[in-house]
Amino acid sequence: MAGRLPISDNFMFGRVLCNEEVCRGFLERVLGIEVGDIAYLNREQVLQPAVDARGVRLDVYAETDAGVVDVEMQANPHTAPGRRLRYYQAGIDSGLMEHGAAWRDLRDSYIIFACDFDWFGAGLPVYTFESLCREDPSLSASTGAVWKILNARAAGCAPTEGMRNLLEYIRKGAVAPGDRLVTAMDAEVSTANEDREWVGSVMTVRDLVEEVRLDAQEQGLAEGRAEGIAQGMAQGMAQGMAQGREEGRAELAARMAALAARLAEEDRAEDALAAMADPAVAESLCQVYGL
Repeated sequence: MAGRLPISDNFMFGRVLCNEEVCRGFLERVLGIEVGDIAYLNREQVLQPAVDARGVRLDVYAETDAGVVDVEMQANPHTAPGRRLRYYQAGIDSGLMEHGAAWRDLRDSYIIFACDFDWFGAGLPVYTFESLCREDPSLSASTGAVWKILNARAAGCAPTEGMRNLLEYIRKGAVAPGDRLVTAMDAEVSTANEDREWVGSVMTVRDLVEEVRLDAQEQGLAEGRAEGIAQGMAQGMAQGMAQGREEGRAELAARMAALAARLAEEDRAEDALAAMADPAVAESLCQVYGL
């Protein structure tokens, strides 16, 4: 099928993992624990640690019996992965404690980055990070926070058959015979690809991402990136408005233009493109900025 999106596409990944059974199976395989009931499962969760702070957009956010979980599909090896994980952790933790709550009530949390590249260059299929004592690694601060980075390029070195099958699927789209989780994930991918309107919108976003990247590369300036982001959002807004009712167009245009300007100022290309592709994300960001 022309224009078929693989599981390694972050939009596809987020859509597939919003199937509760698939999400539970994925989490239990990666974390090696029983997840239990999933009380809340959301795609494109937007967190704003502080009013003027950079927002965090989570691909898949779940609240489970085992703790809260953020799962991300990473297509590109961004710089400073550790600091990126730290900021994601801060965004998650900021919403977990009510005023006056005891520290022991802070829930366990897990951040999983699924990557089709080796972010740390050590050739490991899975990198697990927890807070350990440098002087005595047998001691742990017991923060309850666990970070796992999956490296699909090292699928052949995975510690279990299940993890090898999962990483091979992320890397190549290969479905291992008899693997119920991977088979279920692939069925969700096929169903999503049959939704050609959705696939078309994702492809449009991909084209705009490339335009923004090339513009930034040619200009070498933050202003160039901001202009590209605003232009891309304007195109997406125009497409969405053409399909909607005549009533309310002016108000929508004003809100989206204001949102584009705010995101461009903060160089938040990922959030801008997500808002363009998904009205729910746009609405969440508008609420964050009070637009």
